[in-house]
Amino acid sequence: MSREAKILIFGLVLIFSIYQKQTSKPFNFLKENNSIVEKKDPESDSNNSLSSSDELQDIIRRNQKIIDEIENMEPIEIPSELLDPNLEIKTYHPTPSNGFSPYDKYFGNGIYNNSSGNRFVIKNSNNTHAVVLLVNASSGKKIRNEFIRKGSNFEMTGVPNGTYYLEWFSGNDWSPNHRIGNYIGGFQTDASFTKTRDSSDWMKVNGGGGWEVTLYSVVGGDVESESINADEFFN
Repeated sequence: MSREAKILIFGLVLIFSIYQKQTSKPFNFLKENNSIVEKKDPESDSNNSLSSSDELQDIIRRNQKIIDEIENMEPIEIPSELLDPNLEIKTYHPTPSNGFSPYDKYFGNGIYNNSSGNRFVIKNSNNTHAVVLLVNASSGKKIRNEFIRKGSNFEMTGVPNGTYYLEWFSGNDWSPNHRIGNYIGGFQTDASFTKTRDSSDWMKVNGGGGWEVTLYSVVGGDVESESINADEFFN
């Protein structure tokens, strides 16, 4: 600590201590001729003047001790990774329920045809949660985005007639504030993006149709898959 800083701390503590001492001095008042005057005790003032020097020295000694303790404190080393301005601290939020649609702001509200009778049952067998996109293979439009918790199933109903494939964003520690490139909301750990690999695994529904699809973390699921990046997923 620099000499100037120590002098400044010492001065502030000293002034505050003296101020406390002065403001805590008791006063006696008498009412004379409808006015308030201080009742002074000469003998008391004399005693106070005799003791004030000792008290001041005691204050100085105590304040110097505080400054010495501050000066002798071990420096705190901050890990270099914590100084990274781009570092994002992991935060904790409740896990969304199945069927929550976190990306309507990017893909629009889900498209339904409740008279179609078409449905997709998505089984998430992984140890990660997933946001699953149902994509129209002809137009490339992503008509649903649904949160599916790990180890659970979710049924998409009222799917319009058409041919579809899936894309999904897997991970843990969901945060609505987590930034992924230009997009907000996602998994803070174990994040990955996947899609149905080729047209042989596309799924067609044409009234009363249904599919069951299991999301596997390894090859061998109901449909073959491949990794994609965040831009492919969100666009």
